[in-house]
Amino acid sequence: MRIKSLALVIVIVASTATACAEDDSSDTPTAGRVYSGPLIAFKRFDPKTEKVRLYTIRPDGSGLKALTRPGPNANNDSDVDFSPDGRRIAFMRDYFPEERGEILVARRDGKILRSLTRGNCKGDCVGDGRPDWSPDGRRIAFQRIVGPVPEDGPPPIVGIFVMDADGSNVRQLTQLEPNSGAEDDQPSWSPDGSRIAFMRSNNTKEPVDASAIYTVGSDGSDLRLVRRMPRKWPGAGEPDWSPDGKRLLFSTFCAFGGCGQPPTGAQLFTVKPNGRSLKKLTDLPGNSYQPAWSPDGKKIVFARHRRLSDEGDIYTMRADGTRLRRLTNRPKLDSHRPDWGPPVR
Repeated sequence: MRIKSLALVIVIVASTATACAEDDSSDTPTAGRVYSGPLIAFKRFDPKTEKVRLYTIRPDGSGLKALTRPGPNANNDSDVDFSPDGRRIAFMRDYFPEERGEILVARRDGKILRSLTRGNCKGDCVGDGRPDWSPDGRRIAFQRIVGPVPEDGPPPIVGIFVMDADGSNVRQLTQLEPNSGAEDDQPSWSPDGSRIAFMRSNNTKEPVDASAIYTVGSDGSDLRLVRRMPRKWPGAGEPDWSPDGKRLLFSTFCAFGGCGQPPTGAQLFTVKPNGRSLKKLTDLPGNSYQPAWSPDGKKIVFARHRRLSDEGDIYTMRADGTRLRRLTNRPKLDSHRPDWGPPVR
């Protein structure tokens, strides 16, 4: 059942990750002036706690620091997104044994955690994830999975929702009719706040796992198709809107696992929001995936498998695909889902 890979993929990764020794002093506070410049946050397995945690690193590869620590009833943290002023992060925390994801907000140092989605769901909520701050910092778009989950299929609704930054005023934007046979994922606001890009993939609808990039008005109106993913790359297309609003960044790597894709060869692309001017940015061995723009739009951060593997590291490059730089070098710790935050304002 695909919903297991969608809602519980981080739990599976965390429980099957390979622990390896690492001399990491990232839990130790750094003395002196507090760093307020741009940071890259990402998820990674911690062999000490045997959980998936959020980490931050500076764009030059220095200053690696553990950001969050899931408690005894939580298994992992993921889907991190910086607020526009760089002062806060929103992210998903997965709880067990109920296997439920919640969206939390914290300071950019990981302190003062608060749940935004606990108790704000009308219906049978299976989980929430993929938060994305609006450009003005007043709202957060996210993915919500609404049950009940049948034994032989997906839940009725996997759609894009929007809430105020304090967790109030939740509004559903997509998948308004339950059991559509498709699910929506990975919302990304346009820089003017008027539209939200997202990926739609077929769950039970034929052809199964076929996916496409769409945009929708931030009020849920005016749904537009941007681009359908090639049949060779089903389940791909998680978008990230460029800071200037001119391009959507995406990868051909399957968002949910295998999806019947080739084992290697996923690359990064951009396309205009009207679906024109497709541009290939990478031609690297292995798989490149989960890309995000730098705040100024001049660079891109992404995860990469150098070879056929279920493990990755974090890389950056210029927005034209040149000047590749590797920031982490612990593939066994499986670094994924990076976000590039702005300096503190």
